[in-house]
Parts: sequence; C-alpha cells; structure tokens
Amino acid sequence: MKYTFIILLGLLALAPAAYAEGNDNAGQALMTQADRITVKGIVIDEYGDPLPGATIQQPGTTVGTVTGADGSFTLSVPADATLIISFVGSKTVEINVAGRNELGIITMVSDLQVLDQVVVVGYGTQRKVDLTGSVAVVNTDEMKKVSHSNISTMLEGKVAGVQITTDGQPGADPTVRIRGVGSFGSTAPLYVVDGVPMGTTIRDFSPNDIETLQVLKDASAAAIYGSRAANGVVIITTKQGARNKPMKIDYSGYMGVDKVRSGVYDVMDSKQYGQYINMAFQNSNMDVPAGYNPASEKYIDPGVVNTNWFNEAFKTGIRQNHNINISGGGANNTYNIGLDYFKQEGTMVGAGPNFERYTARINNTMDAKFVKLQTNIVYSHSDQDNMALSNANEYVQGLYGEQFPVMASALILPPTIKAYDESTWVLDDKISAASQYSYDSYGYGTYYDDVHGDLRVTNVLLTNSLLERNAVVDRIVASGSATVDLFDMVGRKNENHTFDYKLNLSYSKTFAKDFTFVPAFIQSTTNYLSKSNENLSQGYRNYSDALMENLLTYDGKFGRNHFNVVLGQTFQRELYHTLTGKGVNLPEPYYLQVNNAEETSATSFESEHVLASYIGRLNYNFDQKYLLSATVRRDGSSRLSSEDRWGWFPSVSAGWRIERENFFPVDPYLINLLKLRGSYGELGNENIGEYQYMAVMARGNYTYSFGNNKVTGSSISDYVNTAIRWEKKKMLDIGLDLGMFNNKLEFNIDWYKAISEDLLYSVAVPANAGATNETVTMNAATMENSGLEFLVTYRNRHNDFRYDVTANFSTLSNKVTKLGVSGEPRNDSYSRTEIGREVGSFYGYVYEGIFQSQEEIDNRVNDEGMYINQAGAQPGDVAYADLNNDGEITNEDQTFLGSGLPKVHFGLNARLEWKGFDLSLSTYGAAGFKVVDFVDVTLRSSYGTLNKSVDMLNAWTPDNMNTDVPRVAYKSAGSITNNMFSERFLQDATYLKIANITLGYNFPDKWFGSYLNNVRIYATAQNLATLSKYRGYNVDFAGGTFTPGYNYSSYPTPRSIMFGVNFSF
Repeated sequence: MKYTFIILLGLLALAPAAYAEGNDNAGQALMTQADRITVKGIVIDEYGDPLPGATIQQPGTTVGTVTGADGSFTLSVPADATLIISFVGSKTVEINVAGRNELGIITMVSDLQVLDQVVVVGYGTQRKVDLTGSVAVVNTDEMKKVSHSNISTMLEGKVAGVQITTDGQPGADPTVRIRGVGSFGSTAPLYVVDGVPMGTTIRDFSPNDIETLQVLKDASAAAIYGSRAANGVVIITTKQGARNKPMKIDYSGYMGVDKVRSGVYDVMDSKQYGQYINMAFQNSNMDVPAGYNPASEKYIDPGVVNTNWFNEAFKTGIRQNHNINISGGGANNTYNIGLDYFKQEGTMVGAGPNFERYTARINNTMDAKFVKLQTNIVYSHSDQDNMALSNANEYVQGLYGEQFPVMASALILPPTIKAYDESTWVLDDKISAASQYSYDSYGYGTYYDDVHGDLRVTNVLLTNSLLERNAVVDRIVASGSATVDLFDMVGRKNENHTFDYKLNLSYSKTFAKDFTFVPAFIQSTTNYLSKSNENLSQGYRNYSDALMENLLTYDGKFGRNHFNVVLGQTFQRELYHTLTGKGVNLPEPYYLQVNNAEETSATSFESEHVLASYIGRLNYNFDQKYLLSATVRRDGSSRLSSEDRWGWFPSVSAGWRIERENFFPVDPYLINLLKLRGSYGELGNENIGEYQYMAVMARGNYTYSFGNNKVTGSSISDYVNTAIRWEKKKMLDIGLDLGMFNNKLEFNIDWYKAISEDLLYSVAVPANAGATNETVTMNAATMENSGLEFLVTYRNRHNDFRYDVTANFSTLSNKVTKLGVSGEPRNDSYSRTEIGREVGSFYGYVYEGIFQSQEEIDNRVNDEGMYINQAGAQPGDVAYADLNNDGEITNEDQTFLGSGLPKVHFGLNARLEWKGFDLSLSTYGAAGFKVVDFVDVTLRSSYGTLNKSVDMLNAWTPDNMNTDVPRVAYKSAGSITNNMFSERFLQDATYLKIANITLGYNFPDKWFGSYLNNVRIYATAQNLATLSKYRGYNVDFAGGTFTPGYNYSSYPTPRSIMFGVNFSF
C-alpha cells in the first residue's frame, strides 16, 4: 500500500506542475516571434572571486540558468529582455540586455543582512532585526550538507540553551530540552510544521524536507501558542517551489555503517573471572565450587569457555538514505515534491532493533487574483523492530522477578557462560563450563548452580532472537490555507497597507499496529516456564487531529510608524482509540494470532481532546529604532474541569536599536546592529492526560439500606482532584544583539529566569480517605530555571578560502521551591528531589576510604568524639561518614552528592570552503554534572557472580591493603555494605563530543554538460569521539525527569561512517 500511495501522491502533485509548464510553454512559443540572442557573462563577488551557483533568470518566464564554477553563464533570451541575477547572501542585480551578446563582468555585492532576514514566527513572519524575543534561527543550508536521520538531531550543539540527547537505537526520538527542565511531566517542545502544530515528536518527517528552522525560547516569542508552549516551540517550514522556474530534480543519498565502540567497559575474561570467584567465596568463608577450585578433581579450567559477550551481541549496522526533490513553478503557482527513504539496521545480533521509514511530501501554491492558495500533504510509513531494548525489561520478566535490561545482559554476563551449544550451534541459555548440560524439548540449554544462582539475566542472543516486538505506523498530514487580500479584493490595494484574512485547515490521521510476542524461554532465569506463560499481544492505535484557524492580519505604515496586528481563533480536536488483544499459550508450530491462543483477552481505550483558543498580537516599531510587541492568548482545554478550563497567557517585549540613533558615534560598517531587548510573559502546559479531573464509579457488592429495602449500587473508589489547573511558566528575558562589519561578526547574549508554577505532582492520599488509590495528582510544585546564553558567529567570504565559525555557550541553574502539600522530599533511584535543591540530585553516603583493620573499625569516632558503629563492617569494607553525629551509620547519614543536570552546555561549529572542497565540523559538550552508570555500578559491585570490571581483581585483601577497591564476597550475607550508594559510584561527566566531520567536493558543472549540475560527493563521520573521563556509553544521555544523569543501560550510540552524493538535473 505504501508504494501505491507514494505514486498517487506524486501524480497528484505533478498535475498542477504540468499545467503550469504547459502555460509557460505556450508563452515561450509566442516569444519566438521576437528576436532572440545568446548572451554571456561572468558573475563575481565583491572581492573579485567567481561566484558559482548564482541564478540568472528572465522574469515572468521559466528561462534561466546558474553560473558554473568559474562564475560564467550562457543564456538564450530576447534581445530586449531583462535579467535578474541573485545569490544567497548578496543583493539582487537587474540588467537590461539591450541587444548585447556580452554582458561582461557582473559584481554581486554582499548583503549579509539578507541572510535569515525574514524569519518565521508564530502566525506570521518578522525581519530578524525587528525581533524582540529570544528566537534562534538555524542555518539549515549548512545542515543539509550533513547527514541526519531525525530533524531534532539537526539542533545538536547549534542553539544556545537547547539540549539534545539520544541513545543509539534506530528510530529513537531524541530528548529535547529548551532552557532546562520546566515540568515534572513531558519537557518536549511543541513542533509546528508549515503552520500546523504537530505535538512533541516529528520522527515521521524527513530532515531532507526542511527549508527553515527556528526555535522560540522565551515567553514573548512562544506565547502566541499559549498552553502548548511552556517547553518552547520549534517552527519548521518545508521546501517550497519557486515561481517562473523550470522543473528541477535534486537527488541526495548516502550509505554507511554503524559500529559500537568496544572496550568501553574493561570486563574480565574467563581466567580473571575464575580468580574473582575464588576470591569472593573465600572472603565469604565458603568452599569454592568444584568447577572453579583448582584443587578439586571436578575442576574445569575456566579458559575452556571464554565468551566475549560484547563481540557475540554486537555487529556492524547498515544505514542508508535516498531523497528525491522535484520543484518548480509558473507565473502564478509553485510546486515541490519530496520522496524520501531511510533505513537503519541496528548494531545488535538478532531481530533488532531496526528502523525503516518512507516519506512523501507535496507542497503547492497558487495565486488567483486576490487569493493565494496553499496545500501541503505529507505521508509517512515507519516500521520499527524490537524498540526500547535498552530499558524495556518489562517484556522479558517472568514469574521469578524482574530481570536486568537486555542491553545490560550483553555487558555483564559471565564469560564462562557459553553463547551457543557447540554440538548443534543453537542458542544456549546459561550453559557454563562448570555445569552439567541439560536441554529442554526445544533444544535450548538451561542452567542453575551454586555458583551463579539466579543471575536474573538471560542469554541476550536468545532474547533478541526469540523476542518479537514491532510497531508499524502510517501517518498522513494534509493542510491547506487560503489567504485573501481584503484591500485588493475591494480594489483598494496599497503598498503601505495590507489587510489579509487567512483560513488554515489541517487534518492528520495516524494508524499504528503493535505486535509483541514473548516466548516462555526468556521469561525465567532459573528454569524455563511452561508454554502456558508465553504471551502474544496485538494492538491497533488510531489517532486523528483536526485543526481550524481563522486569522486577520493588518500591516500598515504611517510615516515612520509601522504596525502589525494579528487576531485569530483556533479550534483543535484530537481523537485517540486503542484496541489490544492478548493471548496466552499458543499452539505449535507457531501461528502468531491472538485467536489461536488457548486464553484470550482484550482491552480498549478511547479519548477526546479539544482545545479552543483566541489569539492577538501587536508588533510596533517607530523608525526601526523602537520596537514593541504584545501578545495574548486565551486557551480552553477539555482536559480541565469547566471551572478551571480557561487560561490567559500574555506577554510583552520591547527592543531598542541603538545603532540607528543619531547620537551613536560608531561607523555603521563597524557596528551595523546594536539592539537591546527584553521580554516578560506567561506560558501554560496542559499536557496532563485526559479525564484526570473526573471520578470513576466502581461497581461491586455495595449494599445500601433505604428504608426497609436493600439496594445494590456503585461508589467512587478513587480520590480524584477535580480542581486540576494549568501548569504555568513565567519567564523574564533580557538580551543584546550585536552585528559588526556588515554582520560578518554577530553576537547574541541572553539572560533569563523562568518560574514554573502549579506543576502537577503526585501527592499522598490520606489513609483515612477511604480511597483505593495511594496518590493523587495536584498542582503542588514550583521550580525555577535561570541561565545565560551566548552565541557568536564569524563569516569570512574573502577569496577562494571561505569559512564560517559559530560558537555557543549557555549556563543553567535549577531549583525546586515547592514540592507537594507537606514539602516532603521525593526519593528515586540514587536521587532525591527536595525543596531548595536541583530536581533529582544524587543522594547517598559520603565515602571515607577503606577500613584497614578491626582496630580501626572499633576506634573510629565522629566530629562529636562518639564511637561510630557501622554494623557488619569488616577490614576491607568501605567506611562511611557519620554526618548526623549520632554514632550510627544509618539512612540519616545520606546527603546530596551532586547533580545530573549539566551547569554548562557549549558547541562549536565550523565550515570551510576552498576551490570546490568543503569541510564541516560539529562539536558540542557539557560540564558541571555527574553521572551514575548502571552497568558500571554492576561491574563494580562488591558481591555477586555477574561479570566484573578488571579493577575488581585489585580488591582489598590482607595481602593487598594499598588499594581503593573494597573487599569482595559471594553474597551480601554478613551485612556487607560496600554496595551502599555513595560518591564512589559517581562519575565526572564533563565531555566534549566530536559529533560530525564531513568532507565534500563540488564538481564543476562544465564536467557534466547542461543536464547535470550541483554534483557533490562527500564522506561523513558521526559520533567520532567523546573526550571524557566517563566510563560508559552515551555520556549525554538525558535520564528521567527525577533521575537526570542516571544511565540505565541506554542503547549505545554507534560511530557512523557514511558516503554520499548530491546532484541536480
């Protein structure tokens, strides 16, 4: 179906294009009646260098060409024609041919203020120099020359104050945070594509379709989107056609390989593991198991089996992307068609994860007198296998307790467990050289002994080969707009005054099919469960979103006064349906349908969300010196009760262009822009789920007495907060924009402070409330974020050597100022959230070294001179600080150890061009934060029989006392406390990542004749290196809202090498 749909979309889009081309061809036929001549010329820049790629166009026709590598062009036109010469970043030049064959040298003067001069903001556009809010304009022209699989990753290290983090799982959505953590719920920004709000994910869109990209960071810029803009807004416009341009076909594509870096964790081989087992059992005063005891006749040399689980579990992945773009237009219409295919095979052996995506897009515009029509259609099809393998232990756990994540299994399984059975070469679950082989009826080995016990880990190869989890998503987004020039409609068109009415309509539909099969083999670690425990789940999700917007826009100039007013109304309705069938105990051979299972069940869910809004904005500037903007939006959401449904979200901002003042003494070339700006606004967040304010009646054996009669009825079982309100964010922003040397050098500085109020937070329900739920969601928390953002850009376009360098730097300070009704702190894995602290700060014990003797244990005193009792401590154990000076090591001695939220983010991006070659470099990093890595903590655990770090061989013994590695033991019996979370498990996570290096070469057009141009080949290396002390994968992994900096075995981001080509014809 997906191929048929793409073909139909292509045919539909070509219809108006063919019509336009037909009309233009007719016009060309008439032109043959006039005299035509061949003209030649050379286009150069202001420094005298040839300017390849400049466009030469005869207005009102499709006649045109582009200059070659030497800046020359040849074109056949009427003798009396007028030509327009244009080039990005230069002022347009108009030339009258006047019968001349030689037009000579044409000089294009740099006008760097044209670059990004007009930017897209909410419901309109503005000149960049007139912006009073904090808006980051991303240079997509440069990013298009770098390979990206997701639009969000295009922002990595490019925008100050924007943090992009992701793991390496194919198809995974990056975590995007703009100016820190603003909510305990979702922190993702709102994405707006071609004017249509798309929610908080755009994975289904192709990065190759992007034309412009802006990030609205402060309240004044984002307030026009009201309740959906609390986490910022990313505004995207897709590629459009161009008027009076012949059909142009562009191809871009690449293929590459992904490889996960080995050796990140220095784990033991089987010989070293055997040494560790002997040490651990001896320290526990237990006999070493015969299989690991060289003195036993049953001893099996651990070297017989030496499994490198990393090498067994990981492979080289393949990725590829192919994109075709068709564009053009006539005198009154434009069209742009994009077809894109992306595929990425995961780097794990087995059934995934893999990701595949098809995208088709059509954009059309057409003018008819005073009406401009625009349509956009996007269709995407994605197929993802075995997603979330890194953290998704929920579908590989059975009746014997929760298991470790699948990803962790590949890194912590003992080397003495075989990956395969050598006799049949089938996957072998937990077979050790020190065990007796046994096989079930399916040929897979089982293992359990007094060495490994219940490892809570399955053979990762077995799991990833037998587990099936798949999601197929089809999505179509269709939008259209009609803009009516009201003054032109009544015959009062005026260059200084415009008054437009615009109707926006959009509709999106998403169909998703989910499939999960969990065999019995991978659900238990001690033995295989019976087939009655395996389960199959098949589900269908259906999501639709309809949007209607009515907008009135007035733009007028009265002398030196310039007004722009927007008034509007929007209405959005979302419907969500799910239906899931589950089956247990399937027949063999497997025919995986729920209907074939012995036991079946089904669940369904349906919800509706409606958002009605009214918007207004006034932009005013006087003499392009004094700038003012005021915005207000009123939102009403069905997610809230009728008493709290409506909210006001206002903002105001102002700017002063100091360089335009008569008293400003500096030469305009030296400083061409000096703007001071400030803003204040309030935003909202209604991303709280449906029906949370509504109570649900429970039917049961409830009997009530009414008179002499007993009546059975229903009652409210859960305590519900009917007064849930909007989350609100109040933000103050002060900024300075500086442009020097005609914008060759640009500075942008922003300081902001944001207060997030009425945050939704789970509060304990009193035990005497008579409710079944233990917590209820309330607007009961407040959090502050503040920081400084700095951006500097330098552009040098002189001679053959040209380069651009951009650096950004931002700081972040986070603090929780209110938490719940009672103010009690919240505890999570290794972290605590408490008033006056950063959200999710690490919380544990202070490490004071290792006990060297029993005498030291018995005579240790605290600051008060009291003896300290650390229960169960033995020589070689970790000593913890008695912070509360009560003479006991208890939970009360825990304290805050640091934060997983980086205090500083930075990025450096550079691009160089020289005689057809181009080189780009992208780096980013962070500092001032700590990380806890689950795999690293497990490998450094002082007991247990999972594999360990080689460093554990240096553990304390009476013969090895000069070490910082505590003693090890078989089990935690005897109150061994070495694994209590302390600062010794924290890692300094400061890092610098070389995210992308691309080297390309642009061939001269004359090499390929007149039918092929813009030929470029390139090689790209992504995730090339990370400079950090961190032990583990993905130092930039975001973690959870309450557990930032806690990496629970995320999927490793691979190093990628790609080769690509671009060309046009």
